[in-house]
Amino acid sequence: MDSESLHSAKDLRRSFQALARKVLNRNISVSELDELSQGINNFQNEITANEVSKWWQSDVTFGEMRSNAYRNRSLYQGPFHMFSPELNWDKYLGPNGEGGFKFHVTLSDLYEGPPLAVHGGYIAGLFDELLGAVQSLSQGGTGYTAKLEIKYRAFTPINEELIFSGWLMESSGRRITVRGQCAHGEQICSEAKALFLRPSERQISNG
Repeated sequence: MDSESLHSAKDLRRSFQALARKVLNRNISVSELDELSQGINNFQNEITANEVSKWWQSDVTFGEMRSNAYRNRSLYQGPFHMFSPELNWDKYLGPNGEGGFKFHVTLSDLYEGPPLAVHGGYIAGLFDELLGAVQSLSQGGTGYTAKLEIKYRAFTPINEELIFSGWLMESSGRRITVRGQCAHGEQICSEAKALFLRPSERQISNG
């Protein structure tokens, strides 16, 4: 995916979410809603581009291209997914120097649960996205999420910069253990622990 396409997709996502926030927060009349709906339907009917393959389909190249195909259309970070937030990624070292990743994100009221706070379910999804990326640092291939435990320690504010960080704890056999946290400034808002399981030989052969 070229940088120009990604830039345009991010612009479209911002415009789409700005519209979504107006629909969410304003008392729009029935006639205005009908007009918006008709306009959007007209636009989408004019899109004639070919469908792209899903990242998991066999005709998508393995390795980095498959990883990019997933990230670009992910619910939690993909520029081509209109409801994903923008995540700014970087490398991260855990408390004892373990390898990991982190990202900065600011979530609007599109993701609000409690008053002025991010919905706990969406926080869980962001942790799964982060820790799933961290597990790729292990030796021996990646796995699927088998368990995700989250401890919510404080409300996570909307419209404020949050830092999600995760690090690799253990990788042995099929099991990969990863930890993470979400912080707002000095406040730890939530902590997570995830277990990923690499597919068994039988699952791989059946796949």
